Amino acid sequence: MKKLLCTALIITGLALSVSTNSVLAGTKTQLIPGLTQEKGWSGSVGLSIGGVSGVGQLNAYDSEKRIDSLNEKAARYNYDYILPVFQVYYTFQNNITIGTGGDLLDGGGIDISYTLADQTLLKVSLPLFLGTINEIWQDPYLTGKARQTTEAELESAIGFSIENIGGSFASIRYAYQNLSIKNDHAGESRFDSTSDEIKRLRRATESHRFSADLPPLRLATRLYLIGGMSYTRTDAKGDANSFTAYSIDLTLAYEMGNFEFFGHFSGGKASYREVNPIFDIKRRGDLSTIAAGVTYWNPFNWKNSSVDLTIVSEEDNSNINFYDIRDELLTAGLNYHF
Repeated sequence: MKKLLCTALIITGLALSVSTNSVLAGTKTQLIPGLTQEKGWSGSVGLSIGGVSGVGQLNAYDSEKRIDSLNEKAARYNYDYILPVFQVYYTFQNNITIGTGGDLLDGGGIDISYTLADQTLLKVSLPLFLGTINEIWQDPYLTGKARQTTEAELESAIGFSIENIGGSFASIRYAYQNLSIKNDHAGESRFDSTSDEIKRLRRATESHRFSADLPPLRLATRLYLIGGMSYTRTDAKGDANSFTAYSIDLTLAYEMGNFEFFGHFSGGKASYREVNPIFDIKRRGDLSTIAAGVTYWNPFNWKNSSVDLTIVSEEDNSNINFYDIRDELLTAGLNYHF
């Protein structure tokens, strides 16, 4: 249950990261904490309901425990979730704001920010929690027997960002994450546990992500185009799982009365450092995210409330079929803003 909750939080974080609440922050909704002149509490609380459907061999929650071949077609998995969501901030008289937010590689965090005179935000992010954040297979390459799960644990994480630079809504960010794997037996069904091949498959990682968001470009009245880019370097204990990745993001957002619509596309590539000894080839991945959504403000004349609907599709198309992943998310939420 804890794993499912953490997974839902991460996926919900993805939906929020491409939602209109982020896209149009700083326009009429003023959803960038710390920019308002008012001190005290601010944020939102709500309920999120969603469903996830995906295809892949690496999901340990609801995909097939037993596979008979590394080349077989992956089975589809599905699960639903319902959970409370919140973003809560407190702004002091000295322009320091503390609250929940951040992404820390999409896992969420606690933010401490300071607002300069030109409305630039200097921010530090720390993780909401340490410990288990996901379940994975002990040996994902085991065939002919049921695969057993183990835990990926967050050991440490920190993020730094400069947001709304000079009042332009442009931002630059850095995030660091250190993950350990309990009972990591990847590849031990195929190689001796002390072999060099096993060492190359170890999955404990340190990740660094650098990202930038450009100022919104007004294309027409109430129509905005927002661009961004990111670079990720992950150093794994095993070099076959170490990689670098980059992506480019484009979001189109439109305001119409109390409605805000958006469409989002992100595309990138990941390149792995060493040959994977299981498949005898270096792994590569084409990464893409497509999302769309709508937010309706003050439905039924409920002041300071919003209803949102978001659809997200993510895909990692690898040169090794075993690593292909495709996930679809549909989520709806009801929120109260204060």
